[in-house]
Amino acid sequence: MPSGVSMRVLVTGASGLVGSNVAAAAAQQSWEVLDARAELTDRKACVGLAANWEPDVIVHAAGECSFGRFESDPYAAQREYLGAEHTLAAARHVRARYVLVSSDQVYSGRLPLGWRAGERDLPDPVNAHGRAKLACEEAVMRSAVRWLVVRPGEVYGVNATTPQRLGLTLRLVARLQRRALLPAPAGGVRSPIYARDFSQRLCELIAQGCEGVYNVAGPVALGRLAWAQLLAREFGCRQELVRAGSDDAFMRACGEREGVRLAANAGLNDEKTTAAIGAPAIAPERGLALTRQTLTQTRVPVGCSAR
Repeated sequence: MPSGVSMRVLVTGASGLVGSNVAAAAAQQSWEVLDARAELTDRKACVGLAANWEPDVIVHAAGECSFGRFESDPYAAQREYLGAEHTLAAARHVRARYVLVSSDQVYSGRLPLGWRAGERDLPDPVNAHGRAKLACEEAVMRSAVRWLVVRPGEVYGVNATTPQRLGLTLRLVARLQRRALLPAPAGGVRSPIYARDFSQRLCELIAQGCEGVYNVAGPVALGRLAWAQLLAREFGCRQELVRAGSDDAFMRACGEREGVRLAANAGLNDEKTTAAIGAPAIAPERGLALTRQTLTQTRVPVGCSAR
């Protein structure tokens, strides 16, 4: 479907960081957007919502964000899968295109340092979060709908509808603002992407009718320690608060439980995406500057005043 053509888009998870920005980006395209507030574990409710609204596209951006929750809650993966299955059923019922927002955690993390995973690399997740996302992807690929799966790197930025609802990145900044130490491992390479940038790129893929698997990532692959140092610098926090630490120490700082295995190297290569939409993602320094600007405009008090 060419850009500028009107369509109806149903977005799940529109109260979250990714979903709210996807809904906002879709609205900027002059598409009619519906925030899907149905209980996603209720198949009848999902199908009924789609039947009543008849969307052209369903974007499934809802899902559990906590890595630790998948490890500790035996039903977390089941709920994740049911959400995908039931929204797929809704898409089949109204013959809508289906878009799944997955995760870079489906990749193994065992790639050599400096190697960036491409769409042709086989998934091999090392944690429960990645396995749950991969199961959802496989359900999509088995379905009889036109589908698009996007695998983002770490998405950061501001919630488009509820700015005071802080995502992980801004919770880490708030921790630094309180002058609490932030230990982080040098490994754990990811390709962070600004939420608004990610959402605009996703909408361009939808507008162009793209199907298949696409990585959608920022242009720079950073280990968790380097990412934490960049956050401190860009938000004017004390650099000495960021220190080298273990995976467990970092997970505790993120509010997660210990013992969660993190992908050691899940940096993404998104040449396929860049080829499709013809524009690279913005650099993390620019994305963080835009994040600061948005927080200032919305008067959300996240940031540091002393180095």
